[in-house]
Amino acid sequence: MKREELMLKYAEISAEMYDKLLNKVASNSPTVSFSEGKVFIAFKDENALPMNGIYVMTDKLSSPKRIVRIGTHEPSNANGLLSRVFNHLVGSKNRSILRKHIGSSLLVGNGKKLNKWLLKSEKGDAQTEAAVTDYIEKHLEVAFLPVGDLKSLAELEKYLISAVAQATVTKTELVAARADWLGNSCDDKTVAEYGIWNDDHVKWHPKDEAELKRFTRTLDKWLQ
Repeated sequence: MKREELMLKYAEISAEMYDKLLNKVASNSPTVSFSEGKVFIAFKDENALPMNGIYVMTDKLSSPKRIVRIGTHEPSNANGLLSRVFNHLVGSKNRSILRKHIGSSLLVGNGKKLNKWLLKSEKGDAQTEAAVTDYIEKHLEVAFLPVGDLKSLAELEKYLISAVAQATVTKTELVAARADWLGNSCDDKTVAEYGIWNDDHVKWHPKDEAELKRFTRTLDKWLQ
């Protein structure tokens, strides 16, 4: 398969996987609520509480609703999925790359200097952290893809991020939906270019037909 054909096929499969992922997690979306600076996640069934796996964040104000971040927890940190999500929702920018990206987008979009916001050695100022939490509360929904096999997490996360990023820059309706997206102002140009709050794995693509088959087979396994 020629390079051009490979990339066209990869884009086609990524679009299919994007839709499969969105449909898959729709039935596994908890209720996320905020109160007095704290976040609460409630499931209809306690047995649905995911301890390990992938979290999928969508922008509920986007039309159509759009996946804007994929992530997981460290495979070595068993049962760490929810604590990782809590760090994003109400943590600090030094414990959440999501919060760091949103904060930089808010500052740049408002014509303000980033100052110490990008420095991990410095705490984020309270006003910007509060603005990040407010944005998350108003825009983001979180859903989960449970994955019991911890050894599969890293590769699955990589493939899902790449599929979502590829779909976001190739599907016409998704390209249009992110025209006014906050992340277009992000200091990290990778975020702005690919339209999701991720910077790792967004540029990944299969180098040959064998790798494309592995990509497809892995995602089909978890999204069926």
